[in-house]
Amino acid sequence: MKDRLKNFEIEFAGLLMAAILVVLILQIITRYVFNAPLAWTEEVARHLFIWLVFFGASGAIAQRSHVVVDVLFNTFPKPLRTAASIGSNFLVLFFLGNLFYWGALSVQRMWSIPTATLELPQGLVYAVFPVTALCMIARTLLAMIDDARGTVDAEITAALRSVD
Repeated sequence: MKDRLKNFEIEFAGLLMAAILVVLILQIITRYVFNAPLAWTEEVARHLFIWLVFFGASGAIAQRSHVVVDVLFNTFPKPLRTAASIGSNFLVLFFLGNLFYWGALSVQRMWSIPTATLELPQGLVYAVFPVTALCMIARTLLAMIDDARGTVDAEITAALRSVD
């Protein structure tokens, strides 16, 4: 099961990117070939892109590929590096907990407001906040467990070394 979920966010973001591509190609064809653009394509592409960004951020947590300035961090002895990593992840969890809480409130508030062209609940767009916050919380907790055990995935370690 863990292997199936390993790249869930990245694969879902890929599907979202493919959907954006299809919607935008449809927009181009209807605008320039048939001279009758579809009104909803811009809105759908924008909302899909919002979801893509947040699922990509969750995937970056899973692969430990967010931007990190680790000049000082690399000078620490291993026990201090582990403690600093876990401490910074607690700060990330605090932020993600707030993202979940305030995102859920936003979904609740925006549910009765329709989107401009499709007239779907605006809360569907805002649902990306609590959904991806939960994904990112789970990924951060898994990273903290790996850090505490000292069992960072070999692929991630190799990728981090190739960047240095």
